[in-house]
Amino acid sequence: MSEESRLRIAIDAAGTDGGPELIVAAVDQLLASHSDLRVLILAESDSTSRLAERLSRPAVEIIPCEQALPPDMNAAGAIRRGRGSTMWQALELAQQGEADAVVSGGSTGALMALSRHLLGTLPGVERPALMAAIPSLNRPVWMLDLGANLQVDARRLLEFAQLGQVACSVIEGHAPKIGLLNVGTEPGKGPDVIREAARLIDEDSRLDYAGFIEADQVFAGVVDLVVCDGFAGNVLLKSAEGSVKLLFGRMRQEFQGSVCGLLAKKRLRRLHDSLDPARHNGAPMLGVRGTVIKSHGGTCSRGFARALELAAIQVRKDLVSCLEKQLLAGY
Repeated sequence: MSEESRLRIAIDAAGTDGGPELIVAAVDQLLASHSDLRVLILAESDSTSRLAERLSRPAVEIIPCEQALPPDMNAAGAIRRGRGSTMWQALELAQQGEADAVVSGGSTGALMALSRHLLGTLPGVERPALMAAIPSLNRPVWMLDLGANLQVDARRLLEFAQLGQVACSVIEGHAPKIGLLNVGTEPGKGPDVIREAARLIDEDSRLDYAGFIEADQVFAGVVDLVVCDGFAGNVLLKSAEGSVKLLFGRMRQEFQGSVCGLLAKKRLRRLHDSLDPARHNGAPMLGVRGTVIKSHGGTCSRGFARALELAAIQVRKDLVSCLEKQLLAGY
């Protein structure tokens, strides 16, 4: 396969807690199972030599950058001072058609702002949203928004439901059953903005709306897609990740060195792998005119490799074009 025909993923290498070593391990895992990909790694100049030594192969290109945006960089600061950074240049490659997707573990606010600034948004989309999968009893459940929009009105929640409906249909191959996150399932429960959003979503005949859903029902797999504002979504996601870590931390303490632990080791490993947040890492930024995946900054190499794989899946399934067609057709 020629280098020109490979799917190209640009990586903001400065956004992860694990540094260059994590990027190297993630790219190794990715390329070991995906020979049709090309990886463009945007890194600060002082990191490029270490990356080049470990990733010397035709499918990898290391691109030096002037700076990296700090993890607490806000949206306004990213636009004013972000030029020349690893995140800016990765998105600029996508803008110029030199990369098919961008993956970053950097500041969510900065990534949102620069994605909108450099790539623009799809027709009618005011605020792009982050969507990710979380484990449930039977299958992953998709949820949005996860932190890109902390406070939104009812119209934005309707927009999230519409974006999520198309994205799930493309990624999973079937239209999702949609639930709106609330503090109760009764029609009169919750703040005014949630009740108004429920009315708007229910009126859209193209959406399979199942009503309000409480946080514990998310993990029971009652619906396929959960809609919420970014504050609630981020809290729920981080709580789920923390609960998984607590569960397996306590299990290790209880079973360490015991006969029961040795006998159940394989089953516990399978259970851990199915619930491991790394397996579900990677949140598409829906609504921008390009494929942008937000990775958890503190993920492991396996998790970052999963975000890279998700970027490739989204490009292969032409998710952005599918979203644009649906938006132009009436959303």
